[in-house]
Amino acid sequence: MYHKKSWEKRTIRFGIRMQMTAGLLAVFLVSGIFLYWMTDRQLTGSREEQIIRELQSVRENTEIYVRQLLILNDANNDQESFNNLAETIVQEMYGSSGRYELAAYSEDGELLAYNYRKNHSDDQEGGTAELQEAVNGNTAFTLVYSEEGTLEVWFAMPVIVAEKNVGIIRYCMDYTELWRQGEQMKEIIIRVAIAIFAAAFFLIFLLLNRIIKPIQRLTKVSRQMSQDLEQDEVNTELLAGLADSARRDEVGELSRDYSAMLNKVGQYIQKMQDDRDQILKLLNSRQEFYNNVTHELKTPLTTIQGYAQLIEADQGGDEEMVEKGVEHILHESTRLHRMVIQLLEMADRAEREEMTRVDMGKLIRSVSEAMEIKANRYGAHIRLKLETELCVQGQEERLRQVFINLIDNAVKYGEEGTEIRISGAHRKGRVLFSISNKGKQMSQEQLKHIFEPFYRADKEYSREQGSAGLGLSICQKIMKEHKGVIWAENRPEGRIAFFLLFPSFAGTMKTENS
Repeated sequence: MYHKKSWEKRTIRFGIRMQMTAGLLAVFLVSGIFLYWMTDRQLTGSREEQIIRELQSVRENTEIYVRQLLILNDANNDQESFNNLAETIVQEMYGSSGRYELAAYSEDGELLAYNYRKNHSDDQEGGTAELQEAVNGNTAFTLVYSEEGTLEVWFAMPVIVAEKNVGIIRYCMDYTELWRQGEQMKEIIIRVAIAIFAAAFFLIFLLLNRIIKPIQRLTKVSRQMSQDLEQDEVNTELLAGLADSARRDEVGELSRDYSAMLNKVGQYIQKMQDDRDQILKLLNSRQEFYNNVTHELKTPLTTIQGYAQLIEADQGGDEEMVEKGVEHILHESTRLHRMVIQLLEMADRAEREEMTRVDMGKLIRSVSEAMEIKANRYGAHIRLKLETELCVQGQEERLRQVFINLIDNAVKYGEEGTEIRISGAHRKGRVLFSISNKGKQMSQEQLKHIFEPFYRADKEYSREQGSAGLGLSICQKIMKEHKGVIWAENRPEGRIAFFLLFPSFAGTMKTENS
């Protein structure tokens, strides 16, 4: 009871499908973040490399252009000449590039001239990082990302003419288009990655579902089987469903093996149930046997005791009553003696007596000759049809008793003037005998119980004949000792036949009639 409650309360809160789904989402999320970071890093690095290459080219061209302007204006290669021509240099260089806004500064960072079209007042006053680097004699640039989605590059460089620092040129370059191209590229990569991840997640989810679904089915079957086993039942439809799995992978093999295991468990349970029923049946039969023995012994003893008491009380005064009482006492004591003998015959004697080769043809003819006198008294005739070499391994006296009982029953319960037929033949390595007579046929229920102790198909007639209902039980007992079987059937023409099947020795198959 405790295990049953524990099973019913147990539920799966975080199943395999949920675990795998959460795991996949976590993996894809981390992978997406990492991919975004790597993409942004690569695009940013690539953009900066491209800007640096262009700035190097701008620096070289600027120095060349400044030298040419100084030469054209007959100026010296010094700071004073650069300062005087700063306005001209800015205008000429802007006109030649048409792309960059720029300004000219003195060597100390003082603004000399500029052509900025936008408001860059803070930058015009100097003091920014790249301008300070240029004052210190270094070339530098700064990337400025605005909230409007633009990218400007501020580039400052000292102008070296004839190995002299004559001033500073500072550019303001618009790289918004390049930055937007990078952002578009990053967006495309992210979208493609999301699509790939989504497709991969869907395919993996389908694959996991295909794997998990039969496992869930096994779990359901296990739960149902657990409930069935508590009631000593096995649902064969569930097992058949598992065994018919069309999968050819490990999961399919697991389903089939699990079905085979549960089928074995079901077979063992069925065997246990059959054994239990057999034990209960045996106990009931023993109790019934005990009750029948008690009843059958009590009846003659009561009759004997009653007549003995009457004779004792009468003191022999009524001779007719004494004669009748003595007759009944002798009859009942004889029946009681025969019943005791039959009960002793039902004891297991097979292990105490040696099995020998028995010629059944010879034995049956001997019994038939002895029973022929009784058969004639009832107006019957015994007819034999026996093949030769009908030999079995057994105890001759026990087998003789079987045929005496069966032929005696055929004589007593058969119709007068009919033929009792006894046959014997080889059948597929065995020996088969039949004893039949014409009489009142039995129902299937009677045929089913006819070999049970104390069972009588016609109780009143059997009791008149002095039968206790043990003869056929003794025959069945002896047949089991000889590893044979016995059964009864209703045959055509109103006949009843008893069949006996034995393991046999090899022999010829000639036929003789008598």
